[in-house]
Amino acid sequence: MRVLISGGGIAGLTLAYWLHQYTIPVVVIEQAQGLRRDGYAIDFLGTGYEVAERMSLIDRLSSQQIPFDDVVYVNKTGKLIARLDAELLRTITDGKYMGLMHWTLEEVLYEALAGQVEVRFGRSLVAIEPGPHAVVVMFNDGTTEPFDLLIGADGVHSTTRTLVFGQEDQFSRYLGYTIACYPLADRYDIGHAWKMYLEPGRLAAAYCTPQAGQILTFFMYQVAEKEHLPREQRLPGLREVFAGMGWKTQQFLSDVSPNVPVFMDAVIQIQMHTWHHGRVVLVGDACDCPTLLSGQGASLAMGGAYLLARALHETADYQEAFRHYEQQMYAYVQTQQKSARGFAKSFLPGSPLGLFVQQTMMKVLLRETFRGLLRRQIGAQSFLSPLDARSEQLVVL
Repeated sequence: MRVLISGGGIAGLTLAYWLHQYTIPVVVIEQAQGLRRDGYAIDFLGTGYEVAERMSLIDRLSSQQIPFDDVVYVNKTGKLIARLDAELLRTITDGKYMGLMHWTLEEVLYEALAGQVEVRFGRSLVAIEPGPHAVVVMFNDGTTEPFDLLIGADGVHSTTRTLVFGQEDQFSRYLGYTIACYPLADRYDIGHAWKMYLEPGRLAAAYCTPQAGQILTFFMYQVAEKEHLPREQRLPGLREVFAGMGWKTQQFLSDVSPNVPVFMDAVIQIQMHTWHHGRVVLVGDACDCPTLLSGQGASLAMGGAYLLARALHETADYQEAFRHYEQQMYAYVQTQQKSARGFAKSFLPGSPLGLFVQQTMMKVLLRETFRGLLRRQIGAQSFLSPLDARSEQLVVL
């Protein structure tokens, strides 16, 4: 059996690692010309952390984690409203928590594959020809190649999903928000913190990165219709949406160079009745995107990739393996997506009353007394069976 993975992100690289451990030949294609350094920070805990432990990656990730001390809500003058201590986060996760840049996790996963799995950058799918004995794919360079299985790990805007299952609109659920981010030098006294300022329907934040003296600015705002702004319109669009907003927001927007690429995307979930068709299956955000508001994107990507690889290893029939993987994941994904939809409204309230309620609740809840509630809210538990860990030690090369 020879497998093609379309997508060299968190899900695709994790899947490639485990397929290689199970001696299943695999090729990864990634449309970017190399590893990308865009996007935002992620909470790394729960299932994702456990999979990384089984891959012996924790030490490498820990050395590159974001050195933040706390998450702080501020008012328009920068005065403290509420604070979540990073040590409390580590306590309620039993020490299994890291703040990571999205690209840090991808880079460490890629390093784990170096010299073992073929990764073809600058390649993407343009056509898929399913057959009874193989799936033949055409790449963007015009070449074709047969594979026994095709796995779409190409993210929320998956080309694999579009080619096999249909257009994105039939599977996407827009939650009513746009996010954007870009880096700046820290001239704003952000330090080792994650600082957030909210007004109804608008959020401006900044946090440190692993690179000394650098911060990442993060913006989120409510908008009725899903947007897709060309790169040259993103910064002007942000300046218009956030005009007049307090705290350091205007400085963030005026100090950035027009040449700095702005990452921007709509906050959407992907909801599908099934994740497989014929010899094609999806994994990660391509089929189960919970949005960044869930804090579970990396966990679902790595956990799903781990379970899919394991199912293919343990089951001779690939269709049975696909079904087993989906059965293990589906109900949990639905729960996480529902939780994220509910959390979105409280994370960024759209009214002055909603904002007042949120700030009042933050002052009360972000304390040791409510560690149990916080543990459930942030998804500190792994959904993998603890029995898997012992048997995995016999497989890892």
